[in-house]
Amino acid sequence: MVGKLSWSHYCYLIYIEEDDERSFYERECINSKWSKRELKRQIDSSLFQRLLLSNGKINKKKVYELSKKGQQISEPTDILKDPYVFEFLGIKEEKPSLESDLEKRLVNHISEF
Repeated sequence: MVGKLSWSHYCYLIYIEEDDERSFYERECINSKWSKRELKRQIDSSLFQRLLLSNGKINKKKVYELSKKGQQISEPTDILKDPYVFEFLGIKEEKPSLESDLEKRLVNHISEF
């Protein structure tokens, strides 16, 4: 892993105490080519913890596998995924959202901003 990340990346990673969590962010940073700013944003938004909380035990196992091995590309959709993170809208992950609800929340957030 050394040489694939900048010194600034390691400055953020060094403060993560849990090995699995640090490994997850390190691998995701390399695989997704996160800038240091994006890495900090993902750490600050608790991406690792949010992934562990979503979808129960099955997802926990997947997240821990990601922290050990990194992303395994087995299907074309594994390459094409581009997730959106809207934590600033306060949408709960428990229930699915309609596109119209998401649109309304985004427009309201932009208007308030």
